[in-house]
Amino acid sequence: MRTEIPRQIIHFLGLMFVIFAQFVSRELTIFYFAMITVSFFLYSWYIRTQQSRMIKILHNVETKFRSFTLGFERSHVKNPFTGSMLFYLGFTLTFIAYPLPIASAACAMLAVGDSLSTLVGLKFGKHKIGKKSIEGSFACFVGSLIIGVFFVSPFVALVGAIVATFAELIPRIDDNLTIPLLSG
Repeated sequence: MRTEIPRQIIHFLGLMFVIFAQFVSRELTIFYFAMITVSFFLYSWYIRTQQSRMIKILHNVETKFRSFTLGFERSHVKNPFTGSMLFYLGFTLTFIAYPLPIASAACAMLAVGDSLSTLVGLKFGKHKIGKKSIEGSFACFVGSLIIGVFFVSPFVALVGAIVATFAELIPRIDDNLTIPLLSG
């Protein structure tokens, strides 16, 4: 739980990018999310394939940066930043697929609902549905519904929150993709 809280705070801060999208063009939003995705991919590739011939100072700076950024990763992850890449890929594809209000609501549901489901599920989850919990899923639903009404009508937010909650439960497919794409 100690390492999960900072990860979910970062996840939750994805909401800032949804808010950013309200003030710029759709094309710039999609470009921005795609560039973040590519950056995480390239840095992940770099970490896996780095060469030991780096200049010492650059190596020291990068090592400190790596230590800081990997502090937000789960310990069992083989490819660093996979979750971050998929998070922003989900944002990118959702903003490509849907109009601004729908895409914003769907991505906000990922940022808020998924974070709450993890935190509540880890802390209070006693009734399991596979690897997830009913308590975490309920938190996903409530968080998704509340944040959704800031972007779409209450009825549309309700439908999106229900879909986001079920999308979060789909095993073997990363919910960073399923939540925004399906709830949208």
